[in-house]
Order: sequence, then C-alpha cells, then structure tokens
Amino acid sequence: MKKEIVSFIKSLKTNKKLEKFDEASTKQAVVLRLLSFLGWDIFNVDEVYPDYAVNSHSASYALRDKNSNKLLIEVKRVHEKLDNHQKPLLSLAAQEKVDISVLTNGIIWWFYLTKSDGNSQDKWFYSADMLKQNEDAIAPNLIDLLGKNNVANGQALKAAQALNQNKNQKMAADVIPEAWNKLVTQPNLILVELLRESTEKICGCKVEVRLIERFLEKHLDTWLITNRPAVTVGPPPKVIEIPNPEKKTVANYSAKSPKKSIPKPENYADKEIKSFTFNGKTNPVRYWEDLLTNLCDYFAAIHSKDFEKVLWISGEDKTYFSRYSDQLRIPEKIKGTDIYVETKLGPDEIVKTSRSLLTEFGYEVGDLTITVR
Repeated sequence: MKKEIVSFIKSLKTNKKLEKFDEASTKQAVVLRLLSFLGWDIFNVDEVYPDYAVNSHSASYALRDKNSNKLLIEVKRVHEKLDNHQKPLLSLAAQEKVDISVLTNGIIWWFYLTKSDGNSQDKWFYSADMLKQNEDAIAPNLIDLLGKNNVANGQALKAAQALNQNKNQKMAADVIPEAWNKLVTQPNLILVELLRESTEKICGCKVEVRLIERFLEKHLDTWLITNRPAVTVGPPPKVIEIPNPEKKTVANYSAKSPKKSIPKPENYADKEIKSFTFNGKTNPVRYWEDLLTNLCDYFAAIHSKDFEKVLWISGEDKTYFSRYSDQLRIPEKIKGTDIYVETKLGPDEIVKTSRSLLTEFGYEVGDLTITVR
C-alpha cells in the first residue's frame, strides 16, 4: 500500500495537466484514486458514498463502515483556496458526529478532529502538501488516517489524536519561553513573595519588597529569553497573545524595540507575478510563493550565521517561519537550514514578508522590484 501511494504522489509532482483540473477531475484523478490505494472500494456506495448531503450542508464523500459514517471528505478543484470551505464541512461533520473530516483540493489536505473544542483552527491537527512535502513522510500518515482498515477499527482516530497531541506539545514547547518572559517581566506577587521569604530564611531579617523588585530589575536582561521561535498552528492562523518583553513592568522600565517598520505594500491581490529583480538579477517565477522561497534560500546562504533571526518575522495574526513543519499550513524547508517558511500566503502577505526579509538583513525595500502580468 505504501509503495503504491508513494509512487502516486511522485506522479502528481510531474503531472503537467494537474493545474487545469476542475473539481470533477480532481475527485476522479486524485481523490478517488488515492482512496482506492488506501483499500476503499470506490465503486461501492456502502463504503464511499458520493455527494453526501444533509439539509444545507454536503460533503464530496462519506467514508462508511457497517452503515455508519466514519469520515467526511470535501473536495475542491486543484489549487482552490480552502479557507472558506472549513466551516460548512465541520458543521456537517459535527451534525453527523463524525470524528475526522478532511478538506482537500487534491494537492493540499487538511485534517480535523471534528469533536475537538474551539474553532476550525483548533480542530485542525495535520496538513499534507502532495507537491512540496516528501512523499515518504506523507504516505504513512495518509495510511494511518485514511486507510480503510484503520478507519473501520478506530485506529485512524487514535492516530489523529496522537498527531493532535504532538502538535499541541510542540506549540507548548515554543510558548514556554514566552510564559517565562511574562513571569519575570510583569508584576508577579507570588514570585516576589517567594524570593523575599527565601531571602529572609537565609539572612534572618525582614526584607523590603523594593529590594526584591530592584534585584529583578537589575538581572532581567539576563533572564529574558530573546531567541524564540514564533508560534502558529494550522489553518486558519490563530492569534496567540504573547507578552511583549519590550515592556518591562517589574519596575516600570522599557527597552528599545528591535523591530523595523515595514511600509504598507502595494495591492497585489488578483495579480500574477512574472518576475522579481533583486541584487541586480532578474528572476522569472511562476507563483508568488517562489518570490519568498527564493529570497529565503538566498539569505540563508549569505547570512547563514544569523539567519535564525527570521523566526522573529511575523504578522499581526500570523507566523511565517518555524522550525516545526507541522505548525505551518503549507511549509517549505529553507535550503541549508532547519527552518521552514509558510507558503500558504496571499500575494500581499508574500510581498510584505519578502520586504521584511530585506530590512532584517540590512537591505532597502527599494532593492526589490516585482513585475506582474
């Protein structure tokens, strides 16, 4: 099974007709074929029920076992954006009490734990990109989550819960430094009191609170963790409230912000990129994400020693760089590094992030020019 799936994904990467697939072609040539490799009888409606609908909601397929819906799949045409199709799918899945639901355009696959609390992003636990990710890494997860036997015997749900737990723990690992910074930078009566009591036990005399606050203020820069990977999880991006270490409030002091201001980008929505020129060289590209990934590869090679500072680059509600691929929606590994860049971005976001890269490494925004069709 794995060998067939790996071979199939490889064939997708070289299929020049893929970009022109409509929704029907995507279902027939990609989704149904993959399901057949996963052990499903695609001609048996008792296993793969097409156009499953209840009231105003529908899904492209309901995967069934013993007359019971086990998993719902909603399919869109190749390269169609999936963000706006999450809510209807999850509503139907919740109504039908289905544990796992899948949203795909044939290339990108988003998996959700339907019964989890929260919004669609909280329910998301795994993403796969057939064109950009390694097929040997994708295939085992597809078998675990979509294999007929695994879905029927409940192993798919256990695999989904394990992936979700792994996602949450990786997110928590990145948040720990933020929590620590919040603990030491904001007024914390418990921390002050613990330190005061411990000091009094050693010295045998009363200690004024102001002495503790002065001590914390004096050593704060040493304790702050500044090299922190930013955090995100799956689609759509979630706003995570992160304390600002620049506002040091233990004794009302502040530090200069290391961030540079980035001018508001032009409107590139609904435009196709033709090429970009940087450092005197014009680079033809087919897709907007190629602009960002090419620049990332360039800066990673030129600024290898301090390239990790890109982990600081983020938007108001999005993270663009992470060391963990499964914390980004469509990650692409930057050559020569252990850092991934988010490529599931709109044209304006890609331009903004590209300009942030320039300023981060000492270039002017005007050093990059973009030609569109």
